[in-house]
Amino acid sequence: MEMSTKHYVFHYEKNSLAEREIDQIADKQEGCYTFISDCLHADAKGKIHYHLFDTPQEVGKQYAIIHDEDDDEPCNGFALPATMSKDGMEHVFAVYSETIKCIGFHEDAHIISYSICRPNSRFISEGLAMFFDRYWWGIDNDSWTRWYIEQGKAPSVAALLENGNFREYDCTLTYPIAGAFTGYLIGRFGTEKYVKFYKQCADNTAQALEQTFGITVERLEKDFLGYMKMFELRQDIRELMIKDFGEG
Repeated sequence: MEMSTKHYVFHYEKNSLAEREIDQIADKQEGCYTFISDCLHADAKGKIHYHLFDTPQEVGKQYAIIHDEDDDEPCNGFALPATMSKDGMEHVFAVYSETIKCIGFHEDAHIISYSICRPNSRFISEGLAMFFDRYWWGIDNDSWTRWYIEQGKAPSVAALLENGNFREYDCTLTYPIAGAFTGYLIGRFGTEKYVKFYKQCADNTAQALEQTFGITVERLEKDFLGYMKMFELRQDIRELMIKDFGEG
């Protein structure tokens, strides 16, 4: 089954939760699209085809088929931009169930921002998506980052700009830090200057940072960490972190 809106074509199974809640899903995604588009002054290259599935296994299977991989590891969602799809259209594949609702800003931010530039650094592309998401597992990006700084587990920004280093760490660590760093850049320098920077990220990201903001990556990192340390971690969040990850 499918339903078309201004910016989307939603695909879903008959008698699924997605079918029963498709109007709410469509309203939420249109709201996300408008906000992302207004911030970045950009639009997707045509309507986004949103494919909604019941389980991570189904989404993982789609990922494996599309990318011609043998391993169909379960996946909650992924974006397939027009430049990579066989039909030349924008696609998002996502789980929508009682326990997992992988909708909202993240994948749409990838699709829309890729119309500006496809960064060569995952830290930058995931950072922008996480900036719009704001939360990871119900905890905001800044709180995650403050926790990792306290525990001495926060990798350097300069290192995370390199994809090889980025992949060495769990996404529970890299994604929130990337989102917090993006939020710091936008808060300090403004959206317009950030978009100018993003447009130059197809090749040398570190060089683009320094050229756009007039500060070395090392100094930006120092200022970012200093800013993060200015805020106390809420006690309820600290207790959650200790419960799930322990200290030290």
